[in-house]
Amino acid sequence: MSWAPDSPVELADGRLVCGTHSLVVYGRCCVDYSFMDDVVDEDSIEGRVRLPEEYEDDLDHAGSLDIERLDPIRRMEMSIGRGSVLPTVFVPPPSATPQSLFPAGDSRKAHPPVARFIRVDDPKSFLIYTDGACLGNGQVEPKGGWAFVFGPQERNTTSSVNERLENQGPLGDYAHPTSHRAELRAIIGALRYRNWASEGFTTLVLATDSEYVVKGATEWIRAWLRRGWRKSDGAVVRNVEMWQAFLGEVERWDEYAVKIQLWKIPREWNTEADRLAKEGAQLHEELTYKERLGISP
Repeated sequence: MSWAPDSPVELADGRLVCGTHSLVVYGRCCVDYSFMDDVVDEDSIEGRVRLPEEYEDDLDHAGSLDIERLDPIRRMEMSIGRGSVLPTVFVPPPSATPQSLFPAGDSRKAHPPVARFIRVDDPKSFLIYTDGACLGNGQVEPKGGWAFVFGPQERNTTSSVNERLENQGPLGDYAHPTSHRAELRAIIGALRYRNWASEGFTTLVLATDSEYVVKGATEWIRAWLRRGWRKSDGAVVRNVEMWQAFLGEVERWDEYAVKIQLWKIPREWNTEADRLAKEGAQLHEELTYKERLGISP
């Protein structure tokens, strides 16, 4: 990949970003233009991100857009992951909980600053809670929902997303809703929602109570890839397209020097995402896959 460390682009608010990748901080291009944060007035009207008027009618209930044109990273087509980069298991310190290790804090690399769950000893690492649910799982008409929580709930901000699980997957496949598909959909949604790298993060920890997601992505998937997405008995792995989309996102973020880690947490530590996923399952039916793009802190 080509890079141009001496060719920054100045945004309308006065900040500088990498000319190739539109990022404030990008290790592979050896650039860090965050010093401009001290130059640009954080309270000025010009420095605030605004939603163009023509997009206002496209907002959904989560403060998201069903479009892919506001962010260079978001505009990229969904790709099939090949396993060149895999997520890793997050190993927390003894007795650590998400709340103690990743308390709410402000990322000053973003402009304006945003509230995230930031690691106490590493400001470049943050956490997102994810979960999926399926009401009537295995029955005739199941209803799936997915959700993720990427920051503390504060007044006038949207820090979570919850949606109905679509009948169509991100790569065009159609399948009945299941809890496993919903859990994978939440992970994919979190990875594609915002340009997390532009907020100064280099590690994204996805907290989930799904053993299926964590073991599948960090243990079983190597054998699946060797066998051409088949299990040891020769049967095709379920949710192949969801897994491929997940891997595609991990590989894409690797291009932007962002590592993806998975933390298997007890269900009682994931109550907010669980509640939101169940609420999402009650929303109106979604037949086709829809991109959810974040536009607010």
